[in-house]
Amino acid sequence: MLSRYFKGFKTMNILITQDKNIQFLFKLYYFIFLLIILSVLTSLIFTNNFYQKTVTTKNALINTDEKDLATIYISDLQTVKSLQQNELIHDFHIDNVRKTKIVPNIVIAQLPRDLKNIKSIKNRKDLFIKITLPLIVQENEKLLSLNKKIKSIKNSFDKISRKEADWVNKLMVKYRADTLDALLIKVDKIPVSLALAQAVIESGWGTSRFAYEGNALFGQYVWGSTNHGIIPNDRETDAKYKIKSFDSLSESVASYMKNLNTNFHYNEFRINRFVLRSNNIPLRGMYLAEYLLSYSIEDNYTDKIKNIIEINDFEDFENINIEKQLPLITDII
Repeated sequence: MLSRYFKGFKTMNILITQDKNIQFLFKLYYFIFLLIILSVLTSLIFTNNFYQKTVTTKNALINTDEKDLATIYISDLQTVKSLQQNELIHDFHIDNVRKTKIVPNIVIAQLPRDLKNIKSIKNRKDLFIKITLPLIVQENEKLLSLNKKIKSIKNSFDKISRKEADWVNKLMVKYRADTLDALLIKVDKIPVSLALAQAVIESGWGTSRFAYEGNALFGQYVWGSTNHGIIPNDRETDAKYKIKSFDSLSESVASYMKNLNTNFHYNEFRINRFVLRSNNIPLRGMYLAEYLLSYSIEDNYTDKIKNIIEINDFEDFENINIEKQLPLITDII
């Protein structure tokens, strides 16, 4: 014990010694120690910054919606080149979507105006699918969420709250339904292959004037001076209709799905969809296309839809889901 005490005493003597050489050495070692700590901390800071920069999304304006933090909105890419150079689009591979059944959670506001200038047909088709497919799946997920909530309220109708009753009433007005059962028939998803095929037909793979000028993917007609729309160049002199235009592509998709879910022309489509649902049979665009004869004046319109689905293997997209993981974004360049 005494030996340990004297060793400790000697150490203390070194620290309080008046020897200037020893004091200088001690200060030198202390300074070196501080430099090492400082360099380690600096290294950690720069390493973290570098990592964050490598996952920064470039060449895109991205707005985060408070209601859906996982959705990435791309709204300032006006040309094919700028869109293809975007990191999210560049890493978006159609073949991977077919395999994984997962599509990136991105929203592209509008079509590039020079989409029709892409010489490669395959590249043009791939880019169109990258733009429209996520929008279709996103809108379907909204409809499925509404459908689920309606079923929940129906199953516990005796306990419905005032707020829920008001919500259901507004939804009934929106979908022109007078009962919960009628509402369930109308509020449901549209087969992805069917929606994608119709977008292809009605917009010419995104190259039509209505598509790039008015974000109109589905060629919906509107009448009246107050409705936003584009007058077709070949419209008859006495005709009053226009092709409905939208502020964004997602609005076009939402309007198309509401049209199929509410318009009386598609009653048969909705009833057959409901029968499939009630019997736990998967929805197929190839089957339900039969009930869209009224969508176009073309006699072979349903066959056209089926051909587009078959040739492009659109049924591969029938049961895909939106990617739920929120990408790490630290800067917008």
